Amino acid sequence: PIIDMGPYFFTMLVHLLGPAKNVRSRGIKVKENRNIDEGPRKDEKVIVEVPTSYTFNVEFHSGSLIQGFISFDVINHQRNHMELYGTKGSMIVPDPNMFGGPVTISKEIGSEWIDHSADAMHLGKVNIINHSGRTNEAPQQSNYRGAGLADMIYAIENNTEHRCNGNLALHVLDLIESTIKAAELGQEITLQTTCNKPAPFTEDQIGHVMK
Repeated sequence: PIIDMGPYFFTMLVHLLGPAKNVRSRGIKVKENRNIDEGPRKDEKVIVEVPTSYTFNVEFHSGSLIQGFISFDVINHQRNHMELYGTKGSMIVPDPNMFGGPVTISKEIGSEWIDHSADAMHLGKVNIINHSGRTNEAPQQSNYRGAGLADMIYAIENNTEHRCNGNLALHVLDLIESTIKAAELGQEITLQTTCNKPAPFTEDQIGHVMK
């Protein structure tokens, strides 16, 4: 699950908190065999050779500490996919594995959670209707997969660093592999790479990139 889901969650964390410093983790294999649910080999059993649930703690150079759990063994849950707690409030961010969704913020102890819709933003407007029927996927989504490519083209033309650059990708891969290695060895792993924290888009930049 780390190799499958890690790119989404870890990339979002690096965007929000900056590069990671070290990681500790544990992994377990719940079943010895799993059924194939789809495709030409449907209903066949396969031998499970790797952990299917990981819990981890990641320390970032910014001083932030993230505790996470990624699993293929949870049937269902009612937890938010990502919550961040800071000195000035708490924030629930949309599922990194899906498209769009509100950012929910609470700024005081005991205060209500307030949704901040992304619908009014250039990259938050709903542009596709999803018919999958899956309960974890919203029927209306903001799918802007091409934004990263558009940002790269804009950066090349203006001699700046694009946000989905190679250093970011390598650092996220390093974090994924280090999480797996930390679980295998039972010890803290220091990452060997770093990257710049990607700059957030401004409305003006999005307008130039997406025109």
